[in-house]
Order: sequence, then C-alpha cells, then structure tokens
Amino acid sequence: MGTIIYYDIYFSNTDIVAFSTPIFLYIYRQMKFLSHSEPISLIIFTLILVYSSNSFAQTSSKEIVGRMALIPFSSKSSLSYEQSEASLEQIERYLTISLYDALVVEVDYMPDVEIMPLKKSDTEFNKLSDGKPKIYYKDIAIDTGRILDADSVMVGTISQYSDRSGSEWGVESPSTVSFSIQLLSTKDGRVLWETYYTETQQPLFDNILEIKKFFKRGGKWVTVDELAKEGAKVVAKSFGRFLLENR
Repeated sequence: MGTIIYYDIYFSNTDIVAFSTPIFLYIYRQMKFLSHSEPISLIIFTLILVYSSNSFAQTSSKEIVGRMALIPFSSKSSLSYEQSEASLEQIERYLTISLYDALVVEVDYMPDVEIMPLKKSDTEFNKLSDGKPKIYYKDIAIDTGRILDADSVMVGTISQYSDRSGSEWGVESPSTVSFSIQLLSTKDGRVLWETYYTETQQPLFDNILEIKKFFKRGGKWVTVDELAKEGAKVVAKSFGRFLLENR
C-alpha cells in the first residue's frame, strides 16, 4: 500500500490565505505576480511548476524506512477478557519474535534497510511503557525509535488469537488469528505502510482455492501459534514487496 500525500489549501472568500506547506505559498505569490506579466512567462512557469510538483511527489512517495525498529506487539482490550495477563504477554512475545525472524529473512538482501536487533527495541520499549496505559502504545513506540536513532518503527496490534478446539485430525472450532501492522515514521509519526492479516482455518471443501495451503499443512488442523507464524511470513513478504516498489 502506497502513501497518499495531501497538500491542504485553506480558503477565505476568494483569497487563498494560508498553505499547509511554505513552498506552495511561494508558488502562489509567483503565479500571482506572473499573471500580470507576459502570458509566455506564465506558461513557462506553469510548466516548471508541473515538472517540479511531479518530482516532489515521486521523491516524497519513496518513504524512508532506513533503520527500522520492530516494537513488541500489543493486543486489543477485548483479548483481556479471553486471556490471562501472562497468556497475553506470551502471545505478544511469540508473534513479535515470529515477525522479526520473518522480516530479517525478507530484507536480508536489501542494503538500504536495516532491522535493528529485537533485544534493543524490546528493552527500550519496556522501559518507556512501564506503568503507562496501552492507549499510548504508538506514541511510546515512536519515542522508542527516536531514542534508538531509528528512521521508522513497525508496530502490531493483535485483535484475535483463538486456538483450535480439538486435535490436528478433527476440531469443534478451528484456530483464528487477526492482527494489524503499521510502519510509522519516527520523524513525524506518519503511517508509511500498513497491512492487516486474518485467517480462520477452513476445511478443504469449504475453500477449494486453498488446496495448496491445505497440503502444505499436511491436511491437519493447525494450532493458533502455527497460524500466527504463517501470518508473520505473509506480512513480511508483503513488506518486502512494498520496499521493492519504493526503491
């Protein structure tokens, strides 16, 4: 998913009175001046403006991931009613490590991206978040990245994490996992990239299109941890594609 760049222009009656970006104020003034000059000058300036705007947009859309810190997963409050605090910590830890391992493999050949050691980001995040409510999760994540001199931080929120009820050969209810991922700039907190993963394992005949996945799993009903690990790999591959598209 690419990043959409917004340039806000505010109006008062018929006069433009303020711009969200100083460069547009300069351009407006130049255009206003040239409108009273020779038409050819206005045309030339307009062409230069169009070319410059396109170049600026292309540069800005290639967001800088640079040094990236993976922040430990958080979980939605709804999970607190289903899992104990110790169980939630274990789930968050497991998914964080699974994603970190998958990301390291995915970006290993990309020299312009560096994933910082998980131990560093984990330690610093825990220091800053100690005793603070989960509502400040993203703010603390960005502060962690700044302390570590990272260009970006990746955060994740778990919304569902239910294990199968039954065995690998037969279940009453299958495993389900859902989580969202965002890549945030430590410079200004903007969302550079985001994705969402969710899956509830289904019987083969309910979704014949997943036959490849069915055989890869040995025709078995997997645990929620196995499902989450698969999800981490899918997200890492999606992130890898994002990086390649924005190089």
